[in-house]
Amino acid sequence: MIHDECSADITDAKTIQNITAAHAAGLPAVFLHCAMHSFRTEGWNAGGVTPWFEMTGLQTSAHGAQLPIALNFFEQQNEITKGMANWTTVNEELYNNYAGGVLPTAKPLVLGKQGVDETVVVWTNLYKQKARVFSTTLGHNNTTVSDPRYLDLVTRGLLWACDKLNPDYLGKAFTGKNTVTFVKAKPEEEKPVSPAIT
Repeated sequence: MIHDECSADITDAKTIQNITAAHAAGLPAVFLHCAMHSFRTEGWNAGGVTPWFEMTGLQTSAHGAQLPIALNFFEQQNEITKGMANWTTVNEELYNNYAGGVLPTAKPLVLGKQGVDETVVVWTNLYKQKARVFSTTLGHNNTTVSDPRYLDLVTRGLLWACDKLNPDYLGKAFTGKNTVTFVKAKPEEEKPVSPAIT
């Protein structure tokens, strides 16, 4: 499942639990940009590890101004970033790492530097010892999202999360048939109408 939502104001615990439960059961996940700042429950800005942060693998509470970010692909042994070269984005938002880095279940892959600030901008996480999670805080602007280097990174991260980062899937055009399935919403129960008083 790809999370690219921006839902900071949704704090309902049941809603969040419905999302995290699917991943706790093993559903792979990819988190892009603003998804990191979604579902802000108690403690999100006080160093607490919220259910959402536990799933993403990194605590972040804010970002800086839109300026270019110098990317350092320091983890060259990881199958996602192996062979990728450092590059600098167009104007982007550098997200902070509230606790100074990723959670113990996560592995940083790429650092981003904007002026004197340097934070983790790409990482993986193993959520509940079941779900592979790939995340990046990059991707605020369409110029970044359409950059072939960004698309390659996200593609490799997605394939890794699905345990499909191998020659059978990487670099081959899809030749199958796409199927779209629509699931009808459960109809609302009709509410009884009070008889009119005359």
